[in-house]
This record gives sequence, structure tokens and C-alpha cells, in this order.
Amino acid sequence: MFSTYLSIALLILVSGVALIALVPAFFGSPWHPLRKASIQRILDFSELKAGEHFYELGSGDGRVSISAARDFGAHCVGVEIDPIKVWSATWLAKRAGVAGQTRFLRQNFLNADVSQADVVYLYLTHQAMDRLLPLLEGQLKPSARIVCYRFCFAGRQADKVNADRNLFLYRMGRGSQLNAYS
Repeated sequence: MFSTYLSIALLILVSGVALIALVPAFFGSPWHPLRKASIQRILDFSELKAGEHFYELGSGDGRVSISAARDFGAHCVGVEIDPIKVWSATWLAKRAGVAGQTRFLRQNFLNADVSQADVVYLYLTHQAMDRLLPLLEGQLKPSARIVCYRFCFAGRQADKVNADRNLFLYRMGRGSQLNAYS
């Protein structure tokens, strides 16, 4: 009898953990952790400066934000819908000694306030980026930059593209056709 209750409790626990881990995959792109060399290239490409506000939408375990805080002195906000990844990112930031420079928010990035961002980093699918574009257009200041990895905005010309054509930088106030400031 006790083993039946124990089995049911274990099944409920495993199902709950599986739901927490799998449900966020239906809201956006799957998580693809990046290597340190790729993160360094992304941050160098973004022209990030010490003291700037760096937002990572769909931040996963926060490794890009943590690197931006540690290596560039940026103030970082990661937005991630998966609570396990938010917890992991928060723990990794503490471990890296940048907890005071980073915040990780558990929310849908379509509801994020990015109005303070100097740089917004995106590694999302075309579909997610198309849904996000109106939010960015409506909130970002003219001096803000958007850096996209592997996917660019449909119908938008990037201000800067790397040689491998997998990094795209858009400047909000400089003719990128991304807003009304061009």
C-alpha cells in the first residue's frame, strides 16, 4: 500500500518537473547554449560599453548576460519564461560574481519593458522576432542597438553584418528602417 502511494507521488513529481521543463518550449524557440567564443564575438559585435544596459530576450541560462556583465561592465537584464533556466541563470550570476549587475526575470519577452536598454540581444526564430518587432519599435530609445544572432528581421536592412553573415546589428536611430527615426 505504501509503495503505491510512493509511486503515485513520484509520478506526480516527475510529471510536474517535466511540465516545467517542456511547456516553455511551446512559447518560442528552443534553447541552444552558446560557446564562450561565440558569446565573445556577439558582445564585441554589439559595441557594448561599460555601464550600458544590456537586455537578453530569451536568456536561457543567462550566459550571454553574465559575460556582458563580467567582461564588459554592463548592467544586464535577462528575460526568460522557463523558471528553471531563470533560477539557473541567477545562480550562475552569483557564482560568477556579477549578481549585482544582473537581473533575470521570469516572463514572456513579449511583455518585457525594454525602454532602458542600450543593447538588446536576440537569438530567436524569425517568427518570434516578427512578433517582437512592434515591442522594440515602440519602446527602444533612438540610441539603442539590437544584435541578432543567426536570424535577421524580415524586410529590414541591418546597419552592420559580420563576415559569416550570422550577426546582424540594427541601430534604432540611424536609417535601419526599423523605426520612425531614420
